[in-house]
Amino acid sequence: MRYRTIPCLLTTALTLSSVAACGSSGPGGGDVHDSGRPTVPAAPPRQAYDPPTAFDAGKGVVLPGAALGMAKEPALGRPRRSLPVVLDGTTAYLATTDSLQAVDVTTGKVTTTLGARNPAAQPSSTSDGDNPAGAPVLATVNGKSDAAVAFLENVPGQGTTAGHLSVELAALDTGTGQAAWSMLLDVPDGVIDPRPTSSNSPSATLLGVHGSTAVVEVTDGHQGVVLAADLGTRKALWEKNAFLPLAVAGSQVVGVVHQDGGDDAVTALDLTDGHQVWSLPNDVYNTSIDVVGPTKVLVSAQDFESGAWSAQLVDDATGHAAPVASFDSGTAVSQCLYDDRSVILCANDSTVVAADATDGHQLWSLPDAAHHRVAPKVSALWHGLAYGVTENGPVILDARTGADRSAGPTITPLLVDGYTALAYDGGHSDLRAYPTTG
Repeated sequence: MRYRTIPCLLTTALTLSSVAACGSSGPGGGDVHDSGRPTVPAAPPRQAYDPPTAFDAGKGVVLPGAALGMAKEPALGRPRRSLPVVLDGTTAYLATTDSLQAVDVTTGKVTTTLGARNPAAQPSSTSDGDNPAGAPVLATVNGKSDAAVAFLENVPGQGTTAGHLSVELAALDTGTGQAAWSMLLDVPDGVIDPRPTSSNSPSATLLGVHGSTAVVEVTDGHQGVVLAADLGTRKALWEKNAFLPLAVAGSQVVGVVHQDGGDDAVTALDLTDGHQVWSLPNDVYNTSIDVVGPTKVLVSAQDFESGAWSAQLVDDATGHAAPVASFDSGTAVSQCLYDDRSVILCANDSTVVAADATDGHQLWSLPDAAHHRVAPKVSALWHGLAYGVTENGPVILDARTGADRSAGPTITPLLVDGYTALAYDGGHSDLRAYPTTG
């Protein structure tokens, strides 16, 4: 049985030798470090372009090695785990298995580091492509914008209390760059194996936040538990075993329940108390779930009897499912992206299909032999533009029409916003932040 899951966090201590000076411990959480550099006059603010169509390839700055994550290819179809980075203005928040770093994308320098208190496993490597952490989650908690992560930790035994695993949820305030809050959630005893092995390690992943409710997956690679917590009150809400969560969508967490016969039941749980809201027929496997709008998820799966692949657009509140534009002959969907506006883009190694995020009707597809057009390897999708590469070099497409918007961009972004594009350098040995210019 194979699942394409959201990446898990492995955790332990990390020596932060690059930090020049240390501050005091953050509120209720791990150590917080700042750069210790003298104050310099602020540079003029960058101009934002929404969406950007041009980048300054000569001004890319190298980000810390852990930013490479596990992604290796600049194309849709790369491993489901993506870069462990989220962009917020001119700051990139970078997660490792035992730290959360704020990185200035104009310089590539780490300005703040929030560390785990009692990490449970070995740290992320900072070498190329060896950081399995997922991206931090941007959330508004008690009226403030925070970048949040989950760390799996060892709580030391004391007196008659045995040592046990716990999840630390922690965040940096995106306004101040300082530690915002931290809380601990106990992992039920016996649910996962706390011992790392050659193939799997225990891990915790913050899947998402809706309102003040956070959802965390804890797994050892074979079994796991879902934990929910209220970040506003810092209290645990509920937990559920034998459920593999794949996405937080609206007020539900959507995932799969593995059946005895080997098939999956795609199921949604209410974030308030964990009760089941809906479930789709359990006749599929190799299920993947992507959030593709404020009220929709895209469920891609393989039919248990025929082996054919299909995709359905599912209302996250009701479970109502409708077929979505898919591939001829029902071949596998490698991954689906959402442009945060109105377009879903799905692909495999040879085909790209765009669909409307409201009703799933097909907008366009490539390749198009009649017009001598090839399918690009799509690396990012944002606000109406698809970024990618063909044998002719980097390209930008209109996400709703499929038309070339820019045939000669200088880079192939893996992650983009109005200020910055993150892309590999020419040798794929570094991840660089490039300013947008148009």
